[in-house]
Amino acid sequence: MDSADKARKDFFISYTGADRQWAEWIAWQLREAGYSVVLQAWNFHAGGNFVFEMHRAARETTRTVAVLSPNYLDALFTHPEWIAAFAHDPTGTERLLIPIRIANFVPDGMFAGKIYIDLVGLKEDEAKARLLDEIAKSIQGGSIPPSTPPAFPQSAKRPAQSASTAPRFPGILPDHHNLPRRNPNFSGREKLLLDLRKSLTKGQKTALTQQALYGLGGIGKTQLAVEYAYRHSASYEVIWWIRSEEPSTLASDYAALALELGLPEKEEANQAMVVQAVTRWLERNNNWLLIFDNARDAASIKPYLPRSASGHVLITSRNPDWRSVVNPLPVEVWERNESVAFLLKRTGRTDEAGANALAEELGDLPLALEQAAAYCDNKKKSFADYLTLFNTRRTELWNREKAPDGYKETVATTWSLAFEEIRKVPMAEELLSLCSIVAPDAIPRTLLNRALEIYKVVETVDEFVIDDAYDALRSYSLITLEEKFVNVHRLLQSVVRDRMNEDDLTGYRQAMVLALSEQFPKAGYDDPYCWPECYILHPHSLYILEDVQLDYDKVWYARTILLNFIAGYNLGRGLYVDAETIYRRIIEIREKQLGSDHLDVAESINNLAVLLYSKREYLEAELLLRKTLVIRKRYFGIDHLEIATTLNNLGMLLTDEGKYEEAEPFLLQSLTITENKLGKDHHDLITVLNNLGILFYALGKYDEAFVSYRRALDIIERRFGFNNLYMSKTLINFSNLLGKCGLIEESELLARQSLMIAEKQLGAYHPDLVTKLSGLAILLKKAKCYDEALFLHKRALAILLDRLGADNVDVAKSINNIGIVLQEMGRYEEAKLHFLDAIKILEKRYVFNYPDTKIVRENLDILLQLMQDDKK
Repeated sequence: MDSADKARKDFFISYTGADRQWAEWIAWQLREAGYSVVLQAWNFHAGGNFVFEMHRAARETTRTVAVLSPNYLDALFTHPEWIAAFAHDPTGTERLLIPIRIANFVPDGMFAGKIYIDLVGLKEDEAKARLLDEIAKSIQGGSIPPSTPPAFPQSAKRPAQSASTAPRFPGILPDHHNLPRRNPNFSGREKLLLDLRKSLTKGQKTALTQQALYGLGGIGKTQLAVEYAYRHSASYEVIWWIRSEEPSTLASDYAALALELGLPEKEEANQAMVVQAVTRWLERNNNWLLIFDNARDAASIKPYLPRSASGHVLITSRNPDWRSVVNPLPVEVWERNESVAFLLKRTGRTDEAGANALAEELGDLPLALEQAAAYCDNKKKSFADYLTLFNTRRTELWNREKAPDGYKETVATTWSLAFEEIRKVPMAEELLSLCSIVAPDAIPRTLLNRALEIYKVVETVDEFVIDDAYDALRSYSLITLEEKFVNVHRLLQSVVRDRMNEDDLTGYRQAMVLALSEQFPKAGYDDPYCWPECYILHPHSLYILEDVQLDYDKVWYARTILLNFIAGYNLGRGLYVDAETIYRRIIEIREKQLGSDHLDVAESINNLAVLLYSKREYLEAELLLRKTLVIRKRYFGIDHLEIATTLNNLGMLLTDEGKYEEAEPFLLQSLTITENKLGKDHHDLITVLNNLGILFYALGKYDEAFVSYRRALDIIERRFGFNNLYMSKTLINFSNLLGKCGLIEESELLARQSLMIAEKQLGAYHPDLVTKLSGLAILLKKAKCYDEALFLHKRALAILLDRLGADNVDVAKSINNIGIVLQEMGRYEEAKLHFLDAIKILEKRYVFNYPDTKIVRENLDILLQLMQDDKK
């Protein structure tokens, strides 16, 4: 490296990728005039560190040239480049930052007061003269110009562009092109454009495909190809756009290049010979770009692909299968920030929240966002107004909208051809219709297959038929097909539903309800092992059940079964509010269909009562359980397992209410019935044995409590092993008993085991952890481990507040527990506030003499006496 290369350079050219042509043209003119320049496109190479190179370039150059455009100001990575120069020369005295305006806009922010070199609207000679004249006025000096003189880039054939060959003046397209008009509202896609450029310049043929969900119609493939061609037009001498959706247009557009190039075969009547002549020319020349727009598949364009790698081939397609001929790049929907930025920029609005809500509803699909923006702009509608029209009068809205600039279709019509094609494939239309009535993401194929069988009223659908149907939908990018799941765009779902009549829509929904009621796990309320499957089916179940008008159709009973499973899953996860809403809905449906005294209604009432008990809504829960008991006795008599279950639930609730004498006969009767029906070693005994233990503990019958817990543990170990929720619950109960008997170390060990099992099964924020956290904290308080005890009580309180709200008896108990620890730590004022808060909740929710209220009042009295003693 000679001394000139090591010397400090004159200019660092700061630009964004969208303005690369301008940056290269400016850099070349400066080099020609004798200035030294640093340009990312010329000086940064593979293997280097981009951030380091930028830092070094800014440090080792005298001045920064900012290629000024709206794109430049929007690009975050350009900010450090010009800010560094601005910081060293805030008044502009040294001219360390020289803006050059290349787009017709008014700079704002820190550039508002900067004098810039304006090249907008000038021809090349005028732009060159103004650039060099203005630069010379700002600075003095120079360096040796490059040895290879540039030629004005108008020749028909010029060698591949490099840093030693002058770039074409930005905005001048090659002599041979038939490009569509550039979209002035093009937005985003910078990374994809960069990836595409890298791929093509490595000599690869690259296909931009509508791959699966993220490549359906309206995703912006054509716009992306047009933008790429305009941005990099200076790299090509020929750019030829070929409409490829139909064989006739594909052949004619390809052959038309012969006329454009003046080939001898241009007048040949045999089109095949003309096509061959064009292919030969392409194979013998370079610096060309072919764009096959909306190609159907690889086979349709293979005859037109030159065998030479000296040019570039760009393909847009809805078909994802291109690996046999090209390297596919998926085009996805916009990122949310891109969608919001586009809507605001396109309409000139500032309502980010409204733009975000609209983008969410439209699934970030570029075509839909362009339509919406155009409508809002033309009709002077807010985003919220458009969203209301979309949700209430979508069909009318879409019928009024026109295809935006640069798009051939609207959202309502862009998938029409695909819909017509899939009708030719057995079961494909039915599968797509089923996909449209559930949540858009991660639809299990097993669920769709079963719903299809129910809809078609067949025992099984042939696997090859289903495979072909899925493949047809995938080939038009109407779905994304995975091994176990299907994904579909939410806007496509809307179009599919809008095309169906009410009878068909109802039929598909009924089939899906039946399939979901078969496949949704039944044990979600108490078996965490089935929660992953519940998690997958849950959004689809909610989606299909949103329409309450269908609660009373011919599959209403299957709907209540599905609702029951969903509510149980929510109850099991501690989502009490969601579960309560669903349980009440089930009761309403079943009472309307079956009457208020039906056995199935009693089941639903019992489930709601258990939930209310979990929320400590004792009054309504007790009334519902007593009603359940009356109905079930009428059906079953007094010696039935359903009666045992109801008695157990009622006894458990009465125990919590402090009605111990009333609770005991219910629990003992439940135990007797269960033993008589199932034997003395059945796992259904575990719950009632635990509840009896809790009751005996409250009554001070510690020996009887010990026997109940020990018996429950024996059944659990034999039936389920150690790591399960039955074990966790029984261990914490046993721990409390041992602690009461003074066996603190043994008690703490069991409490920690109980908490460890529960956390492993339920996670760190489940309401069922509260009893384990509180039990362990109480023991640690006894052992004078106050800090850890306080931490565990506060963790329990946070869970309760999140799941139950501030007005709950368990919240009051937890606050009381914290107060006790604070009192032990000598933090009397804090403890007093906690006791008062607990009493306030309890007296608001329950009667004055409620047992827990009495306990907290006694705690407060003790504390007040301690505080008074301290003052003496």
